[in-house]
Amino acid sequence: MGLLVINPGGEIVTSNDAASEILGYACRVFEGKGWGELFLEDLKNQAFNQIILDVIEEKKVNLHRRVPYVQPGGKTLQLSITGSFLRENDQIAGIVLILHDVTELQLLHDREKQVLREKHRLERERAEGLTRLAMAIAHQIRNPVMSIGGFAMRILSKIDANSSIAVYLKNILSDAERLEAIVRVVSEYTRIPTAKPVQVSISDILEKEMAQLQAKAAEFSKRVTWSLELSVVEFAVDPALFRRAIYEVLLNALEFSKGNEGSVTIFLSEAQNGLLMEIVDDGVGILEKDMPYVFDPFFTTKAVGVGMGLCLVRRIIGEHGGDVRIDSAPGKGTKVIMRLPDQFPGPV
Repeated sequence: MGLLVINPGGEIVTSNDAASEILGYACRVFEGKGWGELFLEDLKNQAFNQIILDVIEEKKVNLHRRVPYVQPGGKTLQLSITGSFLRENDQIAGIVLILHDVTELQLLHDREKQVLREKHRLERERAEGLTRLAMAIAHQIRNPVMSIGGFAMRILSKIDANSSIAVYLKNILSDAERLEAIVRVVSEYTRIPTAKPVQVSISDILEKEMAQLQAKAAEFSKRVTWSLELSVVEFAVDPALFRRAIYEVLLNALEFSKGNEGSVTIFLSEAQNGLLMEIVDDGVGILEKDMPYVFDPFFTTKAVGVGMGLCLVRRIIGEHGGDVRIDSAPGKGTKVIMRLPDQFPGPV
């Protein structure tokens, strides 16, 4: 850490070797010289100078900023600077500046942001490709399925309901209804809009979805204990899309509970530059051989199901610029981990 102390007359009275090295000067060259003659006329470092001016004008304590700084040799650094206006016995004692070279840290942060942007772009391209495929499937299947189902229904209405042909027709109707369900879910997937996050109460969303799933559990004759552990109550999400994602995850937890009882806990906390949500159940878990495919469209281990739920969840979280992953083991339950950034990336 570099240290500079400037007296009320603008003279640098104390400095250390780190300050000299960071600012690109010979050791101890500052002491006894005026801050103005060294820095003020340097137009390349206006942001650096502005910190000192703001501390003087506003009598700030612990004013912290990250600014670029160009050394006399031309090398540009990113500096983290904390400036404080000092008083002693109600008299102006001077200004203290603490300098920290965070250039490497800034480069790492910029690279991380670039990687995240690229990841988000690739995820969006994948989602757009899947959307185009889904739209084509829905378009090609919808009309034939309706015709098959409609003709089967008409024939069934004209024959003996107990005949062997009636059994075949009922099977045709059943499979046509399944195809219609696939078309319906795929169409919903293709109609997912671009996320428009607003600041909302996450706890309210979670409580409403848990209440809805509690009613669903009663239909399945299951008893599920729902619990929330929240350290964050508000966050910027698209309310409708986020509710849909939460519903799909909770529905999976309900459907894959062990026997007729289960428990689901939702943990919500701050993460680095965003929000971390973990939905943990004590259900049957996921087989290791199935784990690579759980986010794939149409993959399902349910006796009745289309297999678009987790695919839809990933799409929605991706629309928010976040990511989702799953930790699970057979017989040990499942943890769905979702991370959302605090700055929505917007269109890529």
